[in-house]
Formats: sequence, C-alpha cells, structure tokens
Amino acid sequence: MKTLSFPLVAALLAAATLVHGEPARDPAQSPCFNVSVQNDRVNRSAIEQDCQRNYSRTVQAGQSNWAQTVQTGELNSNKVRQYQYEQLRYPDRKRGQ
Repeated sequence: MKTLSFPLVAALLAAATLVHGEPARDPAQSPCFNVSVQNDRVNRSAIEQDCQRNYSRTVQAGQSNWAQTVQTGELNSNKVRQYQYEQLRYPDRKRGQ
C-alpha cells in the first residue's frame, strides 16, 4: 500500500505544478444581457447597461408602448420591437360570433 501511495502523491504533485491560477474576473468585462417581453395595454421599459459588451432585446405589444435604452461600452447592441393594437371596437361583442 505504501509503495502505491508514493507514486500517486508524486504524480499529483507533478500535476499541481502544471496548474496555474487566473486572476479574478472583473464583472465589468462580462457581457450584459437584457430581454424584456411585455404584453399589457400600457408597456414601459427603461434599460441602462454599463458593461464592455451590452445586448438588449425588447418586445412590446399594447395600446401604448414606450422604451428607452442607454448603453455605454465597447460593443452595444439594442433591438426594440413594438406592436400597437387598439381595443376592440365592439367590446360587448363576443369573439366567434
């Protein structure tokens, strides 16, 4: 048992010398993602991103839609899709009739 543990310990020590640590990652270097889907009568979206790489996607469907995005970084990508609809003209009428 002792003869087997010495080569095992030697192999682990040799492998440990090959492993190197990396400095702690700065969260500001990581990309920021924001996805927002809103389906109400009134939709509001205000997004602020301050990372090296910023990605934002917003989809709104309603009678009144408002979106604002502020991104500061080296790479900024923003897409907003807004679909406006009016309330039913005949609210007392049921669908399918």
